[in-house]
Amino acid sequence: MVLVPHLLALGLYGLATALALAPFAGLRPASRALTLGTPLTGAAAHVVGVAQLTPVGVAPVLSILALFLVLLQVVSERVFRAAAVAMFTGPLATGLVALALLIGLGPGVEPAPGRNAWFVLHVALSVFGLALLALAFVSAALYLLQFRELKTKRFGQMFQLFPPLERLDRLNHVALVAGFPALTLGVLLAVGYAERYAGGWHVDPAQVVWGTFTWAVVGWAVWARVVRHWAGRRAAFASIAGFAAVLLVYLALKLAEPGTDRFL
Repeated sequence: MVLVPHLLALGLYGLATALALAPFAGLRPASRALTLGTPLTGAAAHVVGVAQLTPVGVAPVLSILALFLVLLQVVSERVFRAAAVAMFTGPLATGLVALALLIGLGPGVEPAPGRNAWFVLHVALSVFGLALLALAFVSAALYLLQFRELKTKRFGQMFQLFPPLERLDRLNHVALVAGFPALTLGVLLAVGYAERYAGGWHVDPAQVVWGTFTWAVVGWAVWARVVRHWAGRRAAFASIAGFAAVLLVYLALKLAEPGTDRFL
């Protein structure tokens, strides 16, 4: 039962990605009903599959991250009219679901046996914060691509399909500002869970290092935007650098101690 919803979500996410990329290949753009309805239908099936998972290990977390990315993609298109976000989030979410299936979301995976709500909320908020950081990266990348189109005065297909720079900058700002409290609550819930249910702080040092580093990076990015009033290209470069640093630190820690029983 875990496998079928994920396979359905995988197929629909792949279709949604194809619809998002079609205009850049010179094909006729799909209707907004399709570009919104296809990923939402996939997300509905995905929720059914995620609800049966224990949120521990690489595969379940990758699946949850993909789900949040798709939901943020839909919000970006619906609220910010930033359909171009799907260029990045669509392939990324599709790849994450496929990777999760390859790692271990198969028929033999046990459904979640009523995991503690405190722990589940910690995982959900932490992964949601990561998804928002990824959205900030995507909006920053789109901003720089659109800026280059304007600077070179090409005004081609990319310029026509990408949102205005102001809208992309706003999306980046909202993603960072929303991501920081989500990560903060996730960290606080982790501390509370460890203290209340595990008899003290018994967390893998690598998880502490990466979680703290990610929280600090997002906090710095929010500080730069809100306090230092960074915007435009400077904020875009900061978001890309922050996301790259978080990803590289994760890969380094994962290579130092490989395994799929935990996210790190």
